[in-house]
Amino acid sequence: MPTSAQISVGTTATLLVAATAFDQTVYLHNMSGGGGGAGSNPVFLGDATVTTANGYKLDNASTLTLMVGDHEALYAICASGTVNVSVLKQIN
Repeated sequence: MPTSAQISVGTTATLLVAATAFDQTVYLHNMSGGGGGAGSNPVFLGDATVTTANGYKLDNASTLTLMVGDHEALYAICASGTVNVSVLKQIN
């Protein structure tokens, strides 16, 4: 069963998708710049050590679909303020 959440991401690594024993399909939407979040900031995706310098950039109002492997988690961070990220995940 898919689950969804809107997660406020700030300037420290924030957990978006917790690790499970199964692969997960994850749909992300950076809600900044589209009326759904404070400011207009990109978010940066990665592991628990993600930074704005080493993360995968998800621009304002952009979406992304990705697979998160078993026993892996996904984190996000932004450079300033907060950004709301909409997360829909499905365990495969």
